[in-house]
Amino acid sequence: MSTETDALQRTIRASVRDMLDAYRLQAQAGPVTDKALEESLFRASHGVVQSLVPYPAAERAALLPNVVRLLLAAFIEDVTCSHGPPHKNEERK
Repeated sequence: MSTETDALQRTIRASVRDMLDAYRLQAQAGPVTDKALEESLFRASHGVVQSLVPYPAAERAALLPNVVRLLLAAFIEDVTCSHGPPHKNEERK
């Protein structure tokens, strides 16, 4: 894997983890409003989008399916790690 790919994956995982941590904190105080959830999603996506800015538009478009896949994988990984045993291939740090 290239250094750029590693950096993008780290950014995506960190963004998802931060968003879920913020959601969990908000949920402890009571129901999370739609507006609060939307703001959390915006903040999480902003870091990911900014990491793609250096790429030309055609490359960003080509990367989009992988970015979505990585976002979903990071989400599932974080949710399952917090509610069950770590994934067998990767221990959570």
